Amino acid sequence: MRDWSASLFRSFRGRYRRLLMIVVLNVPVVCAIMARNLEGVDFTGLTGLYAVCVMAGYYMLPMLLVTTLVHLLLIAAGRLAAFVNGALIAVFVFYLLLDTFVYDLVKFHIDLFWLDYIIEDYEGLGLPESTLYTALAGFAAVVALEVGIHLLARRIRPGIRLAAAATALLVAAFAVSQVMHIAAYERNDSRVTSLTPHFPLYVPFTSHRNAVKYGDLLPIGEDAPAAAEGESAHRSLHYPLGEVAYAAPPGGAPPNFLFILLESWRFDVMDETVSPRMAALARRSQVFTRHLSSGNQTTCGIFSLFYGLHPTYWPAVKANATSIDNPVLIDALVANDYTFGIFARSKFRRHKIADTIFRGMTITEDFGGRTVQDFDATMNEQAIAFMDEQSDQGNPYFCFIFYKSSHFNYCYPEEHRIFQPSRNMKMGFVNEKTDPGPYLNDYCNAVHYVDALLGDILDRLEARGELDDTVIVLTTDHGEAFNDNRSNSWGHGSSYTQYQIRVPLILHLPGREPRRIERRTCHIDLPGTLLQEIFGCTTDDSLYTNGRNLFTGEDTVRPLVIGSYFNHAFVIEDDVYEIFPMYTRKYKLHDVNRKASPPPTGLLRVVMEEMNRFYGAAGDGAPLLAADGP
Repeated sequence: MRDWSASLFRSFRGRYRRLLMIVVLNVPVVCAIMARNLEGVDFTGLTGLYAVCVMAGYYMLPMLLVTTLVHLLLIAAGRLAAFVNGALIAVFVFYLLLDTFVYDLVKFHIDLFWLDYIIEDYEGLGLPESTLYTALAGFAAVVALEVGIHLLARRIRPGIRLAAAATALLVAAFAVSQVMHIAAYERNDSRVTSLTPHFPLYVPFTSHRNAVKYGDLLPIGEDAPAAAEGESAHRSLHYPLGEVAYAAPPGGAPPNFLFILLESWRFDVMDETVSPRMAALARRSQVFTRHLSSGNQTTCGIFSLFYGLHPTYWPAVKANATSIDNPVLIDALVANDYTFGIFARSKFRRHKIADTIFRGMTITEDFGGRTVQDFDATMNEQAIAFMDEQSDQGNPYFCFIFYKSSHFNYCYPEEHRIFQPSRNMKMGFVNEKTDPGPYLNDYCNAVHYVDALLGDILDRLEARGELDDTVIVLTTDHGEAFNDNRSNSWGHGSSYTQYQIRVPLILHLPGREPRRIERRTCHIDLPGTLLQEIFGCTTDDSLYTNGRNLFTGEDTVRPLVIGSYFNHAFVIEDDVYEIFPMYTRKYKLHDVNRKASPPPTGLLRVVMEEMNRFYGAAGDGAPLLAADGP
């Protein structure tokens, strides 16, 4: 028995050394393949070091860990382990190879949604039959290459030290790449951050605390020579695609702008009972009844609200923050001499909203008080004081207010506890059978409190005779779920049902009659609408937005992209296709328990074009793929 165990261990050790050598020999293969994604990148020494470390560490280290696990699970079946690991490595290398060709064509990376759709409706994508044969030939070439690497690894017979050193190098490459990204992300060094969109399935680490603490130890930052000399050299995103032009501004004083966001405001709690002041504003404004946020979490929702781009562009905008500066809407406000008052206690600096939307502006986020409702009350007072000061001085202003009391744990003074029974939600004790009523009431009390704060601002505008001359945008970052489909889904960021992404939008524009608009609209539609309706933008909107004018856009079915923390979804009418790296979850917008219909081919081709338009593949904004009707 002891001899058998010793023999098994020797055999295992020899096979594992061979496996390590196979992984190491694949490092230059992977680097060579992925280098195609970096064509056109202006390399510096720092950029090159980071790219190599990402390719060797981020992609090959997980492969080593997976194959090691397979090797351990099949310890007594050496040949089977070698076959399974060989197949895994070949499929992985082929995926990277296939992804480089797709990325070169349409500037986004392959996930299982597109693989599944290719299998189900290959002809519907309009790809020629030769493409399939080319892919099969590529797979055969990868298999042949992996067989050759396997045979070479058998002949090399690495020693234990060489094997250990190879493993240590992969670990070191991974660590170096992520440390570099942490520092570069915090300091907006595009020599590093601009590479993120080029890598498939790449979610690099960020750490505000460690970047602040240790960032000075690395030669990374906006003041680095290579970063300061022509940011455009490192751009992986081109926004806008052309010069944005405006007609002569209309006569009279420019209107003030008031952007008001309630955290986590769902579509069905804007009524006379929960929010009477907002309902009163809605009666004298334009109300969009089927409006969707572009995110089920804060950053994606706010990003699209100002950029008018699908949230899949959010990582690229962060990566290219210094070259883009600010969204076109903010640029138009700056060009027209608006004064900015940004009031939000939401960590905008850490989440990069400050660097991508309000770059170079003061963000007020420190408010007096001890509780969230105190913070909101103080913020309200400061915002009113800002508006009064600017009006007294005759300055047009842009005021942004982001209330937090309606975020979990829902906060409000006792006098606003009007919906009973209510209690704070204890996440450890809820399930699909839990009655959502008490929790929803708790949330409605918080919305009722924010409604009263908003009422103070509306009263101020009314008293000064400024309400009818102010552009008011009243909406939210995302919705909030309360076990609505009895699926144990609470809060936000967990699915793309209407309870998390369908939200109110009230738009008050000077000179426009009140109306209710029933067609599907989205956050991406707002920036272009304001640029056209207020500033007279004459540029083709496809050069700076994925959205449509909220008032003149066609009432046709269109695909929308909704983002979250680490994934995104396509929403087409009542169907949701939630995309993860390894699978796609399909369900109805109103019920996560009902399966979605197959997506229309023509609309998928539309969304493919929209998702890659600003990566510069179509410099004039023209579609890369023909967009046939559904």
